[in-house]
Amino acid sequence: MSMKDLLVHLDVSAKGSNVADFAVSLATEFGAHLTAAGLVVEIVPPASFMGEFPYDLMVEAAEQARAAAETAFLRLQQAAPASIGTELVMIDAVSGQAREEFGRLARHFDLAIVGQGGPEMGSDDELMAQGALFRSGRPVFVVPYIHQGPAKLGKAMVAWDGGLAAARAVADALPLLKRAGRVEVVRIAGKNPPNDELPGFNIARHLARHGVSATLKQRPGADDIGAALLSHAADSGADYMVMGGYGHSRFREFIFGGTTKTMFESLTIPAFMAH
Repeated sequence: MSMKDLLVHLDVSAKGSNVADFAVSLATEFGAHLTAAGLVVEIVPPASFMGEFPYDLMVEAAEQARAAAETAFLRLQQAAPASIGTELVMIDAVSGQAREEFGRLARHFDLAIVGQGGPEMGSDDELMAQGALFRSGRPVFVVPYIHQGPAKLGKAMVAWDGGLAAARAVADALPLLKRAGRVEVVRIAGKNPPNDELPGFNIARHLARHGVSATLKQRPGADDIGAALLSHAADSGADYMVMGGYGHSRFREFIFGGTTKTMFESLTIPAFMAH
């Protein structure tokens, strides 16, 4: 897979520049086109609403959201080098459907880039990440809200559990891993580890056949796998992590699986995820 067509969720808040800077630098690294998605949410009055709904205020709010997205895009465009093509697309969606629309849009790109959001969960960033991860069939790069500056790709950490999502993430991340100076495959020991092979050996061999030299690291078992992975990432100085994203849908509401939820809430380095 070649990363030539990137999508970024346009954060119009004061903290939005960290995601934009990350996306611009990644597009520059790969010589990719960068599309920024702005969001205009239409608020639909509940069926139980009594009285006259303030439609004029709703229209004004939509216009303000559109103007804020255009301003944020202008900043992104000015930060991008002349060699990088950029464009703005607007997602007009009713409340509660924005993430699904973003997920559908992300199907047409190699990668979606989304912010983690602030400490408060339930933010637009978290919802857009869920939409991209579970509704697009494409990978997503989640940028922590504490991240500053451009993307760093020198030291990669692969969280490997041998599962389907992890395999998809490794395959999708190959263009990134080929650029890394150091790649470490990390596996958290399970309750019944196989006794006929070194866990992670086969995926490390596969990476080697793609020209990626990876070292294996077996970590002791842990009750909180997400926390163990983040701890190792900090100790090893990893620039970003590659991992499978797990979750399920209930009444059309996306819910992160255990490790994925922990990682998302406590993220300290960018995470490249696939589902």
